[in-house]
Amino acid sequence: GLKLERCINSTTCLPRAPVTVRVKRGISANVYLDNAAYRSFIYKKFNVTPVDMESAAVALICLQQRTPFIVIRSLSDLAGGGSSLSNEANTYAALAAQNAVSATIKFMQLL
Repeated sequence: GLKLERCINSTTCLPRAPVTVRVKRGISANVYLDNAAYRSFIYKKFNVTPVDMESAAVALICLQQRTPFIVIRSLSDLAGGGSSLSNEANTYAALAAQNAVSATIKFMQLL
């Protein structure tokens, strides 16, 4: 029932409404992934869907401190799957951040 924002302003909107999904397997990398072929390779080799750059750092500290954690992410780009003329991350980063906050608040309300 969580409604996520689709538009940045009256003229810039995602092509479809964002949805909340549980990811079975994701990974963190030390590079910004903007390459469709590499994204496809990672999916085929490791059976992962999202790739981010921060979650592993959180996981490592929590593991060291023996503290359970959960990561809530909002994706802002297509990792090379979009047009080479556009940069989805630059366009949609603020929207993704706001949707991540909304999802986190909703999650905490359900605890």
